[in-house]
Amino acid sequence: MMSIYDDIQEIKEKLEKEQEHSLRIALFGQPGSGKSSLINKLIGKKVAETGASTDVTTTAGVYPYNQMVLVDLPGYGTSKFPPNQWFQEFKPEDFDLFLCVFSGKFHEADTKFFRELKENNRVCLFVRNMHDQLWDPEKEMEELEAEVQADVQQQVGEPVNVYFTSCRTGYGFERLQEGIQHSLGPAQQDKYTRSAKSYTLEHLIEKKEACKKMVYRYAGIATANGLNPIPGVDLTVDVSIMLKLFAELRESYGIEEKNIKNMAPALVPIANRVIEYATKEGIMIILKKYATRLAVKSTAKYVPFVGQAIAASASFGMTLAAGLAYLDDVHMLAEEILNKEMMKEAARV
Repeated sequence: MMSIYDDIQEIKEKLEKEQEHSLRIALFGQPGSGKSSLINKLIGKKVAETGASTDVTTTAGVYPYNQMVLVDLPGYGTSKFPPNQWFQEFKPEDFDLFLCVFSGKFHEADTKFFRELKENNRVCLFVRNMHDQLWDPEKEMEELEAEVQADVQQQVGEPVNVYFTSCRTGYGFERLQEGIQHSLGPAQQDKYTRSAKSYTLEHLIEKKEACKKMVYRYAGIATANGLNPIPGVDLTVDVSIMLKLFAELRESYGIEEKNIKNMAPALVPIANRVIEYATKEGIMIILKKYATRLAVKSTAKYVPFVGQAIAASASFGMTLAAGLAYLDDVHMLAEEILNKEMMKEAARV
């Protein structure tokens, strides 16, 4: 049987390996296609200045958020970056996924770039942004979308899906999210799910499942480190690890104090708890709360995350219960925020 020290080392190695390589998604396309707006929508907050033109700069726009990094690449095949120089400067193998973003006629440079990516065995999704501007009085929307799809397929020379989005109306982001997730491996899927903005309740549920794995591992390390005694009980926990966990949970859901101030009356106590438990003092309160009602039950299901020795400890049961309770609270607030957003969206249609 492995010792608790073996368990600690194994958890730390898993976390370090996971956090060492953030999910990297690159966006490319012609100026004015709305790449910056798309980045802001995928993250769920304004991190990129809209209207910036990457064809006149020698650097990429890099936007890290949680376990994901979105990169707005400079224009390919421009005077600043001829094709050969571009691939020397920005290596395709450094990215997990590419999004080709366009808002008008599909450009020959985008086709050439896609073919270069294919030769380098990279995955590329095609995003026709500014869907709200796709209009012809003599054609139905389905016909216009089919024309765009056919044009892209003709130019790239193979069948591809085109994801239609509008950053102004929010159209198409549910389908784009699914496309991104299905194009990634399991570990990278979890990173995307935890980091990306949720536009559906289904994605929010997936986010919770991805966050649970993080709670198990952080709870295991916090238990194993055992630096801070919990007042009134004979248990110790590393509170700094729990502080980091709680902060990452809030970030994963996009929860900030400013966006949970005006919750429905029934959710005010939950919002207050999320704010209160964001401090060292608050974490000591929630840990003590769960220490007094602790019952360590079937630990076998936790072993893949933390190992038998840690899972069998009373401190782990307390720490895990506190972490999952905080996750429940954050999830509930995010669900309310999303429901309000969807109601506003429906009212605009």
